[in-house]
Amino acid sequence: MLDTGLYWRPLGGNNIDQISGHCYQYTCVERRGGRLCRNSIIVDLGKFDNFGALGVKDAIAAVPDIRAILTDKQLGLRGIFLTHSHPDHLNGIFHYLRAGYKLPTLYGGAYTKIVLDDMYDYYGIKPRLRPRYVVITAGDRFAFDGLNIEVVSASHTCFDAFGFIISKRGVTVYHSGDMKLDNTTFFKKPTDVKRLQALSGRINYAVADFCEIDQDGISYRERDVYKTFIDLIKKSRKHKVYLTVYPTHVEMYIIAFLVALKLRKNVVFHGDAEFYDYLKTLRRYGIDFQNLALSRIKVFYQIPEDISELGNEFVIIGSYRRLDDKYFVRPKDSIAFITARYHFAQFKKQAENLKIQTVTLNDYPLLRGSGHAFMGDWEILRELFPKVVFIPTHCPDFVLSSFCELGHLAGFRLINPLPHNNMLYRLRADNWTVIEQQPALWMVASTDKKFTAVPQCPTAGKGGIKRTYSRRRVVQKFKILEYKLEKNHGG
Repeated sequence: MLDTGLYWRPLGGNNIDQISGHCYQYTCVERRGGRLCRNSIIVDLGKFDNFGALGVKDAIAAVPDIRAILTDKQLGLRGIFLTHSHPDHLNGIFHYLRAGYKLPTLYGGAYTKIVLDDMYDYYGIKPRLRPRYVVITAGDRFAFDGLNIEVVSASHTCFDAFGFIISKRGVTVYHSGDMKLDNTTFFKKPTDVKRLQALSGRINYAVADFCEIDQDGISYRERDVYKTFIDLIKKSRKHKVYLTVYPTHVEMYIIAFLVALKLRKNVVFHGDAEFYDYLKTLRRYGIDFQNLALSRIKVFYQIPEDISELGNEFVIIGSYRRLDDKYFVRPKDSIAFITARYHFAQFKKQAENLKIQTVTLNDYPLLRGSGHAFMGDWEILRELFPKVVFIPTHCPDFVLSSFCELGHLAGFRLINPLPHNNMLYRLRADNWTVIEQQPALWMVASTDKKFTAVPQCPTAGKGGIKRTYSRRRVVQKFKILEYKLEKNHGG
């Protein structure tokens, strides 16, 4: 039985050795009229990507275990608040509905709803089974008998990304969601640093996106990515450009298009089914590339049958794994940008075999863009929040344990012990307590719509995703950063 206070529990997001399956519980317990009143929310309900390593036949996904929160009426679950539309934060919803569970009201952005509705159709979830959805925007506030939530904008790689200010009397948590400090975003609101600064004296804890805490400096700015593409294309003097984009990261669709528009090159969108699905969500959201072209360039949503319609100057934007050779009419006049490390390996090999110049992240890491804060971003926010205790999430356990010494040198006050999935913390203004630590489970969804509970376990080197982080590389990066900090501080 929980006593009065604000409680936080990660259910996915503080994983052993992989990233994905993000999900967090907040519970406020207040004493009212001589009785305890409990109200809870869940932030995000994503899928765990490496479900193939969990040993369940006919598995199609794995999701965090929220069964107890859904069924325990004493916890007073009031809703699921969605930070953004990416599958590792969203797709658990569909699998719980497929398994017959009833979900509470969902709170999320307008773009997230477009993605959600498409996925409902994909999974065949009937309208009557879909939970109520409340469209939220930055500045919205919600109050549930002592548990208060304020929505703040966050800069990420998709539209309508948010963080949340979650508080009860005397305790305030900034749940960052996936974010970076970038005020150069295209058609998207940046992370609202002004609002965070106004709240800084009240914020006690930051549940922080530490996905890229091993990266030094400030996260890549969208405007810098845009300018770098333009400079490289100009210097190459190539007329035909192949620019890969990772399907869910729709900011890159926008950047690639604006690059083509600046260089007066016609645009054709060409990719796999997932790429076209996200292209449709952009258009439904109101991003009309035809209108944005202002008649300066031609825009094609499919490769035209007559390639000559593209002219001699064009950019093919896509998630293509391979292209038919006929599109490479003059390989020496072409350049291909590979903007993800592994996703486009097949296309990269094809381009190289055709002797097309390729530019990869090994040449220019900036070209992948960024949706996550680097260490420098968090150093800025640490200065804004004089009382803050960091509760790191969105990265494997070994990243956090490796970061401890560096974090101490850099002035980060980290919660101790570091969080693992299914640890329950009671958060007070000036201290915290671990109330319990239970084994964490993945609920593995199968084609038969049933769940199988599987203990969370190491999966690196197994399944379809061998790793999301290299332990050795992370440790090396932290050692380099430690050396720089020690040198800057005179030893």
